[in-house]
Amino acid sequence: MDIRGLVLVNSGSESEGAQTPLAQLPLGLLEVAGSSPLQRMAERLQKYGISSVTAVAEVEQSTGGYGFALPSGVNCITASTDRFWRTAESAFNELIQNGAELVVLVRLGAYAEIDFEQLVQFHLDRQSRVSQMTHDNQALQIFCISASRRNDAASLLRSKLTRCRSECPQLPHHGYINPLADMRDLRQFAIDILTRQTDTCPAGKQIKPGVWVASGGKIEKGARIVAPAFIGAFARIRAGAVVTRCSSIEHHAQVDCGSVVENSTLLPYSCVGAGLDLAHSVVGMNHIANLHRDVTVEIMDPKLIAMTSETAGRRFISSAAEFFTYVPRMAWQGMFAAKPQQPDLNAALRQTSPALGNAAGYETPACDTEAAHKFPNMVVARRYGHQ
Repeated sequence: MDIRGLVLVNSGSESEGAQTPLAQLPLGLLEVAGSSPLQRMAERLQKYGISSVTAVAEVEQSTGGYGFALPSGVNCITASTDRFWRTAESAFNELIQNGAELVVLVRLGAYAEIDFEQLVQFHLDRQSRVSQMTHDNQALQIFCISASRRNDAASLLRSKLTRCRSECPQLPHHGYINPLADMRDLRQFAIDILTRQTDTCPAGKQIKPGVWVASGGKIEKGARIVAPAFIGAFARIRAGAVVTRCSSIEHHAQVDCGSVVENSTLLPYSCVGAGLDLAHSVVGMNHIANLHRDVTVEIMDPKLIAMTSETAGRRFISSAAEFFTYVPRMAWQGMFAAKPQQPDLNAALRQTSPALGNAAGYETPACDTEAAHKFPNMVVARRYGHQ
């Protein structure tokens, strides 16, 4: 039997939590521990023998390519918000024209680890037109649709998956599920992956128990990674930095010297400056979302939070130029420039941060701190010192 998968990824107008400056894309496209929920769902469909998967993703041109990559081995179609559902219906019809007998339709939305073999068998046993998954008596936007019932599929898609044209048998799901409705869910998804509460795993090599590093990730000498933690592709953890307590540093993100990242996520290309403490937060697009205080603030100072958007080629040219001009500059400064007194920063940066505490523990929810009860309306960027 020819069974094909169709995965839809959009923010949904009803989910205001996903529409924040920090996430200009649907959360299903953002990487979590090295791989997006879309990539993980496509891999799960393929695991159950549904080898042909098509994805329709809501991507506005203004978002550019920040923070996401469409999965390989999947036929990906991008669509603007106003054309998303029309594009989804066209993609479904194309699957039928190419010979699909059944289509498994999944909207992200919620990430659920479904037994798709059980769903298909349930659908066939009842000779249904459309079958649907549920969780705790709540309908999930996960369906199995017979190709011969194109009108039922059209009605379902035109209602944005809210209404079936005919009776729709429901199969309960008892496994893992994350609603992925806001940044708190995104952070909790990272925690669940790193503590192995899910079938899906971090997308990297486990260099020691509980620490995963993706290809190109760099941990400088003197940096500390306390399990469980994830370091993404081409991410960089500089000397004296500490990453701990289920933190996830996604691809091309950076943690500068002496900073502590605890129970937090750095979205792709995000940079945390030197000597900072970041806890219970998600960082991206020059914003910090503090999960305990439920507030998002924009950081204008690039010494605190910044973005790296240079391509690899530009970085190489910049590094080469810096190398070839280094010796002449040093010679010039040695002959003519005065030598200012430099403060002894090395000792200060290598001191254990007071904020680290018992960071080796990781049994923690996405937000957990006592300070929030004392200062409920404040987001702390630096908690001590003259800074």
